[in-house]
Amino acid sequence: MVPDAQHGFEFVNRDAVEIDRRAAAWFFFTFYPKVLNERAGTVYLAPIADSSGRSLEAGKTYKLRVPEDMPAKQFWSLTVYDRATWAFIQNPLDRASLGSFNVPQMKANADGSVDLYFGPKAPAGLEMNWIPTMGREPYLWLRLYGPEDAFWTKAFKMPDVELMNP
Repeated sequence: MVPDAQHGFEFVNRDAVEIDRRAAAWFFFTFYPKVLNERAGTVYLAPIADSSGRSLEAGKTYKLRVPEDMPAKQFWSLTVYDRATWAFIQNPLDRASLGSFNVPQMKANADGSVDLYFGPKAPAGLEMNWIPTMGREPYLWLRLYGPEDAFWTKAFKMPDVELMNP
């Protein structure tokens, strides 16, 4: 879900009452967690702005540093969708996501973290760390499968998405 211009979820605008979005929000934010338990087996984080608070934009390249100690018992994954269609972005690499299973093929930082890039063009030498956006406006889902205590106690803080080419 993406908040409206007032950073809320009104679901009413001058053109329509967005019943489908309202129903989806109710399901995901109220019903779904209560059915599972207090600590869901999968957590979806959806950053919609960069470290300066600007909305993610089409045609720009961004970086997300994923720490080595991601609090996921099973695995983590970052998937980039097209915000206009909510579908994967078709690209020559046929790559919509990267995650912990891809880390052995990626270039890692000295501290064990990996930088994931998403945008129209890969930074030089970092193609394995890149998700192509083909000029589309990105919408992110960062998933933690089997979130650990550090997530629930808020001891873990995910780094912000950084704009690479202002």
